[in-house]
Amino acid sequence: MKILPFYKWIAGSMTDFTNQFKNNEILYNQARKYWKDLESSSVIILLIFIVLGIAMTICYYQPYNNRPGRHYTPKHWLFFLAGTFIFSFLMTWGFEYFAVPSKLTGTTILQMKIALGNAIYASFLYFFVSVIWCFALPTNAYRLFKF
Repeated sequence: MKILPFYKWIAGSMTDFTNQFKNNEILYNQARKYWKDLESSSVIILLIFIVLGIAMTICYYQPYNNRPGRHYTPKHWLFFLAGTFIFSFLMTWGFEYFAVPSKLTGTTILQMKIALGNAIYASFLYFFVSVIWCFALPTNAYRLFKF
């Protein structure tokens, strides 16, 4: 399943990545193989942002806000948004680093770009699920999006 084009806006395409190695055929082939290996495990990258975006929203609106104490302020919602961004970035980068290792130069930058894109997507998902939760589901959390 080809999911890396989903991150093309931040990470570029395979051509962009492999062009830096076009003068050395061995490195060029290694770069193409690395991209294909990364592409083959990109479903997990997609799952990371989906699971973390939804899980962090559920954690904010259910167990966190059902504990005693006043947690339902915009500040707490923003902390969970920031946590979603950071956890998604770190989990994506860690997965890419350990699941698809490479000794090529430039792969760390590519991994960071994809992880950054994934963190942005997870944050958007957190925002979107929060809007739905505020309008459709019961909660004692701050209804940031309900007017």
